[in-house]
Order: sequence, then C-alpha cells, then structure tokens
Amino acid sequence: MSRSLMPPPHLGEMVRKARKDQGLTLEMLAERCGVSKSMLSQIERGAVNPTFTLVWNLAQSLGLDLSTLGEQAASDHMITHIPAYSTPSKGSADGLCTVRLLNPPRTPMPIEWYDFSAEPGGALQSQPHAAGTFEHLTCLSGTLEIEAGDKRAKAEEGDTLRYRADQPHTIRNIGDGPAKAILVVAQPQL
Repeated sequence: MSRSLMPPPHLGEMVRKARKDQGLTLEMLAERCGVSKSMLSQIERGAVNPTFTLVWNLAQSLGLDLSTLGEQAASDHMITHIPAYSTPSKGSADGLCTVRLLNPPRTPMPIEWYDFSAEPGGALQSQPHAAGTFEHLTCLSGTLEIEAGDKRAKAEEGDTLRYRADQPHTIRNIGDGPAKAILVVAQPQL
C-alpha cells in the first residue's frame, strides 16, 4: 500500500520570517534560545536538520505554537476541510445566538471571521474590543439590528453594516424568523 507523504515544513523559512517579523537579529535570537548564531543561520538556510528540542526552544523563543510551525507548509500543499461540527462556536447569554469561528483558530491574524446565527429576539452582547477594532456584518438572511455605543442600524438580506467595535455593541435579531450573517472583526495591527 502506497501512502503519499507531505514534505516536511520549511522550518528555516518560517524561523527567518518569525525572527524578522519580530525585529530580531540572529544574535538576539541566539541569546534568547541558547543556540549559537551559526547554528541558527544553518537552520534558516535549511543546511541542518535540528532536533525536536531545538525546534521546541525556537518556537518558545519566538512565541510560536509548535502546532502552527507545520500549518503553513501543510496549507501550501493541500486543501483543508473543516466539517461544520468541528468549528469552535459559542452561544449568546440568552441562548438564542451562535457564533462559529471560521478562520484558523491558532493563527494570529488581524482579521477574524465568523458565521453568526440568531433566533427571533436573540441578542449577542459584546464588550469593547481593542482600540481601533471594527466589525463588518453582512446579513445573509433575516433582519438584524446593530447597536454600537449610542447608534443603531438595521441590516436586511444582502446589507452590510460597518461599525466601531471598541465600544459596547450588540447584534440583535429583530425579525420574525431566524437570521444569518457573516461577521468580520478587523483588529488594528499593533
């Protein structure tokens, strides 16, 4: 029986990108993880095959989750299928709304997107997000109302509302039937 194996992740490229994204020199990273500068240079060039312990130390020193080191390589070589039942979700306090996370949960991104659904009368109340955060809600079906600060607006099928989410805000189903929307949360890049 033949199995098709995915090539190993390009660890060196990922380490170099993470290091540069954080503004670290080879010397600074070497000091942080207890590995020589020349070893780090060899890892980044793909000239050596580091031990698991060394990969662990690099991940910790760069603030990366070990499981994400292979994710980028995997996504470059295949299509990932995530069944609806396995996506993380949470309900509203009233039990009438559900929000399902659609973006990769372990990947730090300035944008998150969600599948939002609400039964009639359901309301999802949210505390302020980080300063500068905006939400973009596109109503797919039903009628929704957004309350952000002291402002209110209504969205019907096909409408999009954009609003500051760095203040208390609520998404409410004001229609007679169920409502669905796609919610995009855009956080400022720090």
